[in-house]
Amino acid sequence: MSCSGNCSSCGSDCQKQPLRHPNITGAILGQFMMEMAMRSRKNAAGEITEEQMDEMDRKTMNWLGATFSGQNAQFDVDAEWYPKGVAGNLRLKLGNELAQAAGGKLPEDNATLIFSAMAVFMAEVYDTLAQVTKKGIEPIGEVPAPEMLALLKRWTEMLVGYELKWRDPSEEETKQDKPAA
Repeated sequence: MSCSGNCSSCGSDCQKQPLRHPNITGAILGQFMMEMAMRSRKNAAGEITEEQMDEMDRKTMNWLGATFSGQNAQFDVDAEWYPKGVAGNLRLKLGNELAQAAGGKLPEDNATLIFSAMAVFMAEVYDTLAQVTKKGIEPIGEVPAPEMLALLKRWTEMLVGYELKWRDPSEEETKQDKPAA
């Protein structure tokens, strides 16, 4: 019997999304960025405590670390890329930040390095959220703040291992606003 791709419980790999695809990685990171923005708002409004926020952040970091180490069975992973290739790319692009996040020494173990990278990612998201909010800009709305999009693009590229050609929604608006010549 062949698989038609409509089998949600057959146990085959047919419905697994390819993790290294930029749309999948970008969607994962974007979703967590939105959740972090909501947590940050709830914390600022006193709806959740620092302890609750820390616990949610720990769960997020653990899920992201396991996923990008190739340990999440929900995704189809490229065995050549996860964890060795992605860890090598992160060492190359983020060596200093990863060493600082890991207490001064770059982790030698690929999985540990990837988990450290996810901590750096989350810190960058919270820093960017704070900067954008101080400017009075909605960080993640109908059209996300350019700083948030740049962060999403940068991290997606690091995790998939190649440069992406994304269009900037603000550039599209500018083109539409200009009268035709």
